[in-house]
Amino acid sequence: MAIVGKVSPVTLGLCVALSILALILYVGAVSLLSNLAGSDPAGNAYSQAYAAIALIALWVLLAIILAIALAKGAAGWPVVTAAVILIPASAVASLFAMGLLTNPNQPPYLWPIIIPAGLPLLVLGFAFWTLLPGMSSVLPAHIVAPAIWGAVFVLCLAVVPFNLLRDSARETIAAARAKTEAEYDKLPPDPGLAQLLPFMGTFHGEKETELNRRVRSLPTRQSEAEAMLARGEFPLRYLGWLHLDPTPSLCEKVRAQLRQNVAPLVLKAGETKPYTVIAQQVTDAVTAMKWLVGYDCSCDSESLAWEQMASAYNDPAFEFFELKRLRDPQELGRILREYPERFSMLTPKASLKAWLSFTEEEEYRERALAGARTLPHRNADIVTILNSRSDEHMAWMAMTYLPQLDLKATPELCSAALTQINAAFAKVYRPKADDPRSYDELIGRLGGRGQHFTVLIWLAEHGCDVGPAIKDAEELVRSYRRSAESDAMLASLARLPRK
Repeated sequence: MAIVGKVSPVTLGLCVALSILALILYVGAVSLLSNLAGSDPAGNAYSQAYAAIALIALWVLLAIILAIALAKGAAGWPVVTAAVILIPASAVASLFAMGLLTNPNQPPYLWPIIIPAGLPLLVLGFAFWTLLPGMSSVLPAHIVAPAIWGAVFVLCLAVVPFNLLRDSARETIAAARAKTEAEYDKLPPDPGLAQLLPFMGTFHGEKETELNRRVRSLPTRQSEAEAMLARGEFPLRYLGWLHLDPTPSLCEKVRAQLRQNVAPLVLKAGETKPYTVIAQQVTDAVTAMKWLVGYDCSCDSESLAWEQMASAYNDPAFEFFELKRLRDPQELGRILREYPERFSMLTPKASLKAWLSFTEEEEYRERALAGARTLPHRNADIVTILNSRSDEHMAWMAMTYLPQLDLKATPELCSAALTQINAAFAKVYRPKADDPRSYDELIGRLGGRGQHFTVLIWLAEHGCDVGPAIKDAEELVRSYRRSAESDAMLASLARLPRK
């Protein structure tokens, strides 16, 4: 199986250049393949698409490089035959391996990566063994060719047992799921919280929706949760998910279970363990403490105890660093102030943003506005909302209800609201004379409620200097087709004081 032939410097240089490009693709592909499920669904889809593209491009380059090497090296027909069969087979095997790597949490886990990681190196190694002068005398063809192509064949075949392992894992999971569903179906008609919580996180689709509804609608969930906490049996990861009321009694019971849970995890002097051993427990504790702290239940001593315990483990994850932030005074009561789950949780300490968020629900709108009008900090809050660029929807809501909030027209409020108005007017399309548009379209372009005109009128009537904005508003209205509504708006604007 002699491989002989003289390779020109140009041919060798071309193969080196193509190989460098192939190695760049190889590094990118292997990097992507090692983490195809580490993001959200959209991110994972992009990673998988990029990995597939990189693999296809890589194998195209490998085929070109090997074709040049076999042609210039005058390889025997057994080698050519092996290459013609195994190069496409190796590409297919790598793509199959990628399919297995999209779910690395099931057997065979990350082991399939050896297929796309090993095959390109074998092919490139054989190509340069063929091209480089003198290599066949150092490493004989009758040893190298069978060894390399035999290894390629074995790696291609490896996808078969890997697939069998995955199929077996799926069957095991399906059997376990069927068993779990059978146990769930055997529950009494009115199961308690302790009977339902073990099934959390085990279902998908309609079954999951049904379970969620049953758990959250349990009339006794508060008392049952507190009883489970008193026994130290409550799964802390679900604390903020059950629509519980953050009462002082619940707060104290959760803190007691947090102290109880951390004690067995403390390492002895001189002992070391990887952080992964406690990662789930820390995540659950942080989840519970975030909910408590957000609802004005301080967990300073508990978060410190968990932080000190976790710091003794090697390579802590992100949740470990969250423990210190839980002791930030700004975090205490943040959910109550800004994102309460239910209308009944609103208090005078809640921000204007929190009160306005419930105006989107018709049953709460009038009560939410009435409560918002009593907030002593509503002026400062609305200025903050209007000046923020991170929440355009809340700024739109603030402009919608601004005239109804019994505000003081301070210079800060005038400036913030006027900035919103000017920005909205500047973005609106102004029709040409040969392109008549209805006044209704103008209102739609401004958000559908005409709130910018309403707020402008309110600002002018409360002493803000809005003269230029009034003039701009009149020009904007006149650029659209005249109607009874536009005439009424122009009349309203004309009556406004102008400084």
